[in-house]
Amino acid sequence: MDRERRQRAFNRLTCTVAVFAIGFGGWTLWEWWDRRHTVDAACAGLVPAGEVLALSGGGGEVAADEEIRPADPLPQRCSFRSEEAAEKAGRKGKRLFFSAQVATEPTGARSEPADDSFQDALNPSNPYVAIPVVHQPIGGGVPGYAGDSGVVVRLPCPGVEHRGEEILGIRASAVLQTGAFRENGQLTQADRDRLADIAVATANNLGEEIGCPDRLPEPPDGIPALNTEPIDPDDAEGTCAWYGEAGLHTGPAGSSGWLPDRVLESRADELVWRERCLLNVSGEARSAARKRHLEDPAYRRFHESDGGRRSWWLSAESFFGDAADHVSTDPVDDERAAIPGRGGFDDGANAWWATSVCDGQPAVHVLTAAYPYAEAVGRHLEPVFRAYVEDVAERRGCTDAVLPSKEDYREGR
Repeated sequence: MDRERRQRAFNRLTCTVAVFAIGFGGWTLWEWWDRRHTVDAACAGLVPAGEVLALSGGGGEVAADEEIRPADPLPQRCSFRSEEAAEKAGRKGKRLFFSAQVATEPTGARSEPADDSFQDALNPSNPYVAIPVVHQPIGGGVPGYAGDSGVVVRLPCPGVEHRGEEILGIRASAVLQTGAFRENGQLTQADRDRLADIAVATANNLGEEIGCPDRLPEPPDGIPALNTEPIDPDDAEGTCAWYGEAGLHTGPAGSSGWLPDRVLESRADELVWRERCLLNVSGEARSAARKRHLEDPAYRRFHESDGGRRSWWLSAESFFGDAADHVSTDPVDDERAAIPGRGGFDDGANAWWATSVCDGQPAVHVLTAAYPYAEAVGRHLEPVFRAYVEDVAERRGCTDAVLPSKEDYREGR
């Protein structure tokens, strides 16, 4: 009898556990479906929901913050808030953690700003710059690059009409909006690779929808993190290799302490539509320059305006294709733009600019000098900018380069 009672009790317990498991499994399945449906609905089915929810910050309840509306013109984006992102930040509710954007080229009125000479890109105390950003190309035959928060890719799509207008390509971005899940200001390797997968899938999905003939290949694993430590110019192999090869840092201007003795680069990739090389004068070289030029009235004036608080840096950038259509030399004023077929100097932005033609499309090259460093180094920059433009032209097959005149580098500019 005791054995029968124990058996009946065991059977009841087994049934209770089974019913609970079925109910819990059903709830978990519904929750999984609801989260995926939220992403699919907000992103018009263009963005891979499973990959989004697998990102850091994608846990807990997820709610749409912005939605892509197929009937509206591009660019558009979808974005999401999550409980996990809020918990990581020590808050209740939900916090923005991810966004994806889609756009077609030409992008129209949108401008591409060059670096701002008044923003100290290499000063770790700058509250607006967590780390200096020199975007890393994705590689693997994918036109695109990774930054400190996300990935942007481009799918060429020439000759296809969208909403009655011919387009040249598609851009898609995937961004982890919160910095709470970054390591030392950078995306984790897993998030960086997953964002690349999301951006590529999004571009391909939109390409299929509007009839683009090609598709992007799967991005490679292990996309490199951003370089954050400047190196000796002689060790550069990517977007700054030209500076070491030209030997400018060891020439008269360089050895006198005015030209940069360190560079910050990314890998060079002909498929990206924007590339950047940061150059700076190290603290040791600055100290030596002060001692060497302390009796020079022009240097004393510069030192007084500099105050020793700002980095001495240069930024060499190039823009290609649609990105070169409207390059603003002054990040604050969109109307101050580089003009195709010409070269010049924007004294308000401390920026020299040149133009060329690469693969039959326009290209713009900009050399920005930090303020007030520009006032002292300007007279030494003509061979620097020329070496940079010539290197880009050789690497990417550009022709018809037009540079600033020598007068644009004269002292006092």
